[in-house]
Amino acid sequence: MRRWLYSEMEQKVLKDLDLEDEDFIQPEELLGYINEGIDVCEALIHTLYEDYFLTSSTITLVSGTASYALPSDIYANKIRALSFDNGSSRYSIRKIKEQDRFAKIAEINANPGSADYRYLPTNPTAGPRITLVPPARESGAYVTVWYLRQSATLSLATDQCDIPEFASFVIQFAKVQCLVKEGNPSALKAQELLEKYRELMIITLSTMIPDGDNTVEMDTSHYEEMS
Repeated sequence: MRRWLYSEMEQKVLKDLDLEDEDFIQPEELLGYINEGIDVCEALIHTLYEDYFLTSSTITLVSGTASYALPSDIYANKIRALSFDNGSSRYSIRKIKEQDRFAKIAEINANPGSADYRYLPTNPTAGPRITLVPPARESGAYVTVWYLRQSATLSLATDQCDIPEFASFVIQFAKVQCLVKEGNPSALKAQELLEKYRELMIITLSTMIPDGDNTVEMDTSHYEEMS
């Protein structure tokens, strides 16, 4: 799948609209339109098939430390799973349940023993974090966090669009914005094409089920939080 550079997307818009020798649309405006299109596309992806953005990262534990920053590109603090593996012990790190969670945290921290780690997501002004319960007993890159990332914002000519399947939607979105600003009557026709791209996106995302399994999983998180 082709990964478009921002410079290529920019030239595609300008060439198709015959704006290469015009200065009515400023470079920073077009960059804004492209990134706005990516944001619209990203929101639709997260609505229909958010695991498109599933990725992982490693958290390095520091003995005695409880609070750890989550990856900077995490989307809406959406953690899929945390796992612990120090070579001799492997398990999933479960989230502290909602019911009496602060009492549970105090109890575990007071009597940590050798219990498996649990975690609590937090969102201070400095950025999303997790609190490990109890605090780390060892130091090392032992925790893997599976999470949903944000789509990359473009700023440089060499930046790549990281939603290559839907780059056509993003480019068409930018074209529509340019035509609307110009007051060009072709804007309506361009908008109709944009809607066709949106419909194609919806069809594509709706069938993006791993391994050909199209059974929808029941969301039991609410019940787990109450247990």
